Amino acid sequence: MTWDFLTFIRGVSEFSATALLMLFGCMGDAMNQGGENRSLVASVHYGLAVMVVMHVFGFVSGAHANPCISISCYFMGYIASEMMVMYVVCQVTGGFFGYFLLLQLLPKDVVDNSKPAVCLMEPLHSLSGYQIVAIECLLTAIFVLGWCALWDVRNGRFLDSVTIRMGLLVVACSLAGGQLTGASMNPTRTLVPAIFHGKLDSVVLLLTGQILAAIMVPFIWSNAFTPRYKPLEIPICTGIN
Repeated sequence: MTWDFLTFIRGVSEFSATALLMLFGCMGDAMNQGGENRSLVASVHYGLAVMVVMHVFGFVSGAHANPCISISCYFMGYIASEMMVMYVVCQVTGGFFGYFLLLQLLPKDVVDNSKPAVCLMEPLHSLSGYQIVAIECLLTAIFVLGWCALWDVRNGRFLDSVTIRMGLLVVACSLAGGQLTGASMNPTRTLVPAIFHGKLDSVVLLLTGQILAAIMVPFIWSNAFTPRYKPLEIPICTGIN
């Protein structure tokens, strides 16, 4: 990978996109703690946050803002391993910066009254470890499938409303699994609040499901949904009449 100004811009874009996702997305989570419609409001807000991030930074770096998406992008063959590592590092550091800034902006009583903590993923206690991994893997896999479809060259004519569609995809996944595992689908969003608040009990299970999906889905997409074209056979001229 050539470390030029374009690469620097892409790294800054991923840093900024993830910071904005943590700041904007988790701010809505902190301010909507009660009420019967909390799950619905939180799901819609998170989907809108993803939509905003993709609209602003999508044409700069792709606006992955999620290590799972960068890992999948690498396994699909669209970015090199060095670029993938750079993306993940920028996303994690951007997530820490965005979450730190969020805690400085929110009133102290809002932070203190957030249960279990601002944007902290806490799976249902009745779920087993296997169920947590499976549910988070399924939700993340659906999200990654949406990205694989977005990257596919056959989808080139249908990109006009892609940010809205991806935002709605996040809303659907969040509504389905938000009350089960938190439906983070994003290692940065899972890890950063847990580290800040020292609550790492279920982090490994959630991350395991997310990373498994990031690795498996590109393999499935490439082998099950991508047509195999035979190379064009060109006759060899031997010079013999």
